Amino acid sequence: MRIVKIERYRGDRRYVYEIEEKDLMKFGGEHIVKMKLQQEDSEVIDWLEQDMVGDYDAEEFDEKEHGTYETEWFHEDDEI
Repeated sequence: MRIVKIERYRGDRRYVYEIEEKDLMKFGGEHIVKMKLQQEDSEVIDWLEQDMVGDYDAEEFDEKEHGTYETEWFHEDDEI
């Protein structure tokens, strides 16, 4: 399962997390993780951001200058 996090600045910064099914079982499986992300469950979000950091190239820019004004989580197959 791939979960996507988008933080909106003056543009978008996209993070893709490739997560094994066995890791999703910590929360009860893929469908439970999807539901918790839709509800912005802090336990799942903290787990993704701290423990399941994906392999991605971080964009270089000054976050203080741009500031985050919106964050969105979704399953990769779901439409935005």
